[in-house]
Amino acid sequence: MSLRKKWLTGGMALVLVMSVSSGLVSADTGLSGLGQTRAAWLLKHDSLETMALAGWSFDQSDFGSDVGAGGYEMDTEEEFSGNGASAGLTMLASMVLPGSGEAIMGYKRGYLMMAVDIFAWTQVSKYHNDGEDLRDEYYAFADAHYTDQQLVQAYNPASTDLERSGEGALYFPAIEPVADVSELGNLPLYVTKEDDFREYYENLGKWDQFIFGWDDYTRASVEHPEYGYVPTNTISDLRQPWVSRNREIYREMRVESNDAFKTRDRWMYVNIGMRVFSVLQVAYLQGLLGGGPANNLEMAGHSVEFIAQPYGFTRGVMAAKVSF
Repeated sequence: MSLRKKWLTGGMALVLVMSVSSGLVSADTGLSGLGQTRAAWLLKHDSLETMALAGWSFDQSDFGSDVGAGGYEMDTEEEFSGNGASAGLTMLASMVLPGSGEAIMGYKRGYLMMAVDIFAWTQVSKYHNDGEDLRDEYYAFADAHYTDQQLVQAYNPASTDLERSGEGALYFPAIEPVADVSELGNLPLYVTKEDDFREYYENLGKWDQFIFGWDDYTRASVEHPEYGYVPTNTISDLRQPWVSRNREIYREMRVESNDAFKTRDRWMYVNIGMRVFSVLQVAYLQGLLGGGPANNLEMAGHSVEFIAQPYGFTRGVMAAKVSF
């Protein structure tokens, strides 16, 4: 090969290398402006992926296509809760009526929860009314079978009541004698009906020192062969069921009323628990507690998932993952 041909061949190779280099520089420059060509996309794949995570998305109809050929920005402010309902609205609804927040979001389980809550309220009302009715009944029963005047006879040394006279002094010697109703304050647990209505009725059945006020009190300090009973002259004598059957009936009536109120409270706890559960469930479904959105987000036909990664207490990274 002649020297002239060698120089010509070398020159053409140099021009070709410079052209390729120029193209690469141009591609690199275009990539810094979000990638203008398919070659740029391939060369700067990692860089473009970082941009996508930062909030940019591209038209994926043609792999590696230009941004200007149909690209758009992602709307990061859009809410993706079910049926477009806000988290505040659904949580407030769940607090008022458990399940209503879920129903607003389109979850059928919400209707079942609403039905359970409504049923629980009917039971709260039922057992509350039952408890009050039973309480009125034992109030009336006590008024019919107990009086303070009969109680006085047990603590009055001058009493002529054969069943009660001296019984109070025998079983409760520390209590000072009582001449009339005005002196019943000598009994350490006594209160008038006017001073404390509920405690007055509670004392009649709860404390043994009041047993003498029941109209069927049977003297406990004497033997009762029909019961096979021999008195011990201790408080245990007064706790024999036959000493005052009316007091035993009264106690059972109080227990029945209290049980109704306890059942009412249990149903109330159901109502409270359902509200807490419903609010937390709605918060989870809304994504406030780490749960997924109610509806899958799609863009350009591809599933999109948002990712939040905290770094310490002051920094964090927010990204979006696109499934192809």
